Amino acid sequence: MAKLTLSLNGTLLNQYFIDKPTLSIGRGTGNDIVISDAQLSREHARITTVGEDHIAEDLHSSNGTQINGAPLTRQILQHRDIMEFGAYRLCYLNSRLSTEVDLERTMLIKALPRDASPELDAPVGAAAGARAAKQWFPMGSVKVLFGPSQTPAPGDCVRLDRVVTIFGTPNEQLVVISRRPQGYFLTHVEGRQFPRINQQAINREPHALHDGDQIEAAGYRLEFQLDALAGNK
Repeated sequence: MAKLTLSLNGTLLNQYFIDKPTLSIGRGTGNDIVISDAQLSREHARITTVGEDHIAEDLHSSNGTQINGAPLTRQILQHRDIMEFGAYRLCYLNSRLSTEVDLERTMLIKALPRDASPELDAPVGAAAGARAAKQWFPMGSVKVLFGPSQTPAPGDCVRLDRVVTIFGTPNEQLVVISRRPQGYFLTHVEGRQFPRINQQAINREPHALHDGDQIEAAGYRLEFQLDALAGNK
């Protein structure tokens, strides 16, 4: 099981197992991880479990959060990542990730739009891949049948040519479609309402997508389309 270790000036203070869907971090006493430092906001950050992965997110804190020396917005955690909260440090430990190389886990979900209507295909950044061999990826897209904004408009097709494509509004409802060698997978990230595929609600586990699947998520109604002969090596 993954865990977080809290330290101050190199001294280990506590450890927290990630055994629930969301862990809150902040100065307020109601948080799962309480850090008594004036530099922290009352509700400073959180860690969300998505399948077997964990996503760290800064909650618009006053002084921000650093991860491995860089500002944190939203990022899938890697084994031994270090988050800095004032003078305190939280180290993420997940021994499974230390021995398992997964291209999807090298992706950073960076700079999610802060306004109320982010673009459907929000930008994501990629860290250097750990695999030297090229991988075959199926190529897919989603056709917008209904959406909360005019861009993209109903009838538009959005190419799923990134490893992770984000749909939704931060702090309301977010889902991701991830592109793997085995195919495409839809995963619920946050929000009270779970996505629906072909009118059936899914849970927090990644759900494989098939050609023609109808997706209802984050205010959108989408049709997943898989190009039968597409792909690159």
